[in-house]
Amino acid sequence: MTPGPRFEELAAKARRVHDAVTLVRGHARSAAGHVAVEADAAGSMVALVIDDGGLALGATALAAAIADTHRAACADATRQAQALRDELVADPLVARVVAGVGSTVSAAPRSPVEPADEDEDGAHFRSGVLRPAWND
Repeated sequence: MTPGPRFEELAAKARRVHDAVTLVRGHARSAAGHVAVEADAAGSMVALVIDDGGLALGATALAAAIADTHRAACADATRQAQALRDELVADPLVARVVAGVGSTVSAAPRSPVEPADEDEDGAHFRSGVLRPAWND
């Protein structure tokens, strides 16, 4: 059984949406404006800009500003990517397929950067990530 023209059209649309999602870039600037982050739809940081005022914040405040701004840039990228995916999901054939398998096609909400925990000395770390030796 060979795929029909409608399937080929749908596959081409899916490729276009996928390609467009890979080009999505979310942007955010910290509340004070000292940190700017660009993130892709997968949550990776693509660009980071810190001005001199950001450097004056100190390590802890700067790290928090970077993490918060990265989270906001990821949220922006996720919104953009979902808008592109919605084009595909709006296709009646896709809707029938999705209804047939009993699931939905959407981006799972996620937080790419989890808040840091503090140990008893106040040092910040991420679960599952080794801390540098100088924190011991």
